[in-house]
Amino acid sequence: MGQDVVDQIDKNFKTFRLDKQTNRIINLRFQEETNIDEFFDIRAILNQNNVRYRFDKNFDFQLV
Repeated sequence: MGQDVVDQIDKNFKTFRLDKQTNRIINLRFQEETNIDEFFDIRAILNQNNVRYRFDKNFDFQLV
């Protein structure tokens, strides 16, 4: 994953955090409180940059 994608995710989202050690984008809220707009925005960024991922519990992204 490119540094520009990492920076974009780290700087632009308040309810998601990139954990570089586990290669995950973690939702900082519980399922009911998830910011769905941010979730879809992150998914779009990952898709546009051809980053492979899967969804985990609580709307987390596991980067492959």
